[in-house]
Amino acid sequence: MMRLVLILGLVLLAACNRAAPDLRSQITRAQLDQISQPLLLAELPQLGTAAGVSPAGSNGEVVTWQTGDRVSLSFHDGVVVASRGLGQDLISADVSNTVAALRGGAGGFYEKFHSTLDGEHQTEFRAFQCEITGRAAESIVIFQHRHATTRIEETCHTPGLRVVNRYWLGGGIMWKSKQWVSPAVGYLLTERLVR
Repeated sequence: MMRLVLILGLVLLAACNRAAPDLRSQITRAQLDQISQPLLLAELPQLGTAAGVSPAGSNGEVVTWQTGDRVSLSFHDGVVVASRGLGQDLISADVSNTVAALRGGAGGFYEKFHSTLDGEHQTEFRAFQCEITGRAAESIVIFQHRHATTRIEETCHTPGLRVVNRYWLGGGIMWKSKQWVSPAVGYLLTERLVR
């Protein structure tokens, strides 16, 4: 178990032109079953980075997850609202409309706001027009555990940019997601390894 915690606690960085490390080949379901605290697998394919993250604290409905070397990701009901230590970080995001839409709120377009750091550490603000473009029941398997989920697709537009986020929700848990962070970071992929 200690070996698994060490493996997942480290951020494995690779050059930007290489694929993200394959942590899946180093983890077994038996090892995960020995862990009692919640655990996420987070991958950033564009950066060639993957890590295990565990909860480090909360502020209201926002839970911050952290790697062993203090890179952090913050989520509101599973929707990413901030990152630290990735370079072009997501400084903050207003995702209240996304959270409402994921909970089955009214259809149609809604706004989402992101502020990110650019390459010169200046804040860039983006206002997205988003809508839920797909919702369907889907059974997924994460390390030999099957989860009944609803797969929800969110498409967001801002001038010069279109992003598609995907969320797999089941039993009040965000089991899996693919969420856009920033131009330099790209998409964040998450899987809930331990509830």
